[in-house]
Amino acid sequence: MMWMVGGALVLLVARFVWLAYFHRVNAMSRQAELMHWIDIGRVSNANGGKDILLARNERGVKIDWRTGEVWLMNPKVAEPFADFLAVERWLTLRDMAADKPAAAAPAPAPAAPEPEPVPDAGPARDTLPAFQQKVDDCLAKAEGGQEMLETKQAFEAGSAPYLDASTALSKAALELDVSPALVATFHISAFAALAETTGADKLERAAASLHAAARQIRAAGAV
Repeated sequence: MMWMVGGALVLLVARFVWLAYFHRVNAMSRQAELMHWIDIGRVSNANGGKDILLARNERGVKIDWRTGEVWLMNPKVAEPFADFLAVERWLTLRDMAADKPAAAAPAPAPAAPEPEPVPDAGPARDTLPAFQQKVDDCLAKAEGGQEMLETKQAFEAGSAPYLDASTALSKAALELDVSPALVATFHISAFAALAETTGADKLERAAASLHAAARQIRAAGAV
């Protein structure tokens, strides 16, 4: 009889541990915390239960209490996201599109030929090392940034694939006038991905995340 009671207790404890750590809602909450989303409360779900509300700056999201799906509330998006990495990529590409200058209206033809003015060369473009330093500065200014900066530098020093991916991402951003702050956001996304990854190839997967971000930047610049 006692062994049956003990077995039931073990099952109850195992179920509690699963719900407390491995349930998708809790996994999304941990991922959100890594990406600096702040838990601001709960809201009733139409199907019962309480969805989790989170905010960062002027943006807001909620995590569905049943499925763990992430809904972007500000700006409002009609479809849910699979996780916070998908949210970060969507927001980054949206910001990149908003930062693109609108095409200038064609100037009227001059009444008479005039000497062409010397074009303004504009501000000098950053060198790659200077741009990478700005990325590090942006990363250091984020919440918990000094730890993330030291992590990035350790990965670049200890992993050739991560260093190559980081350099490729900075080159793409520099060529297409993407801000260092957005590049820092992609590194934060890569760090968050590590928390959901196991195995010896964690750094390789993080490097693949940075390569994917570089491809997204080039694809957005080609539009």
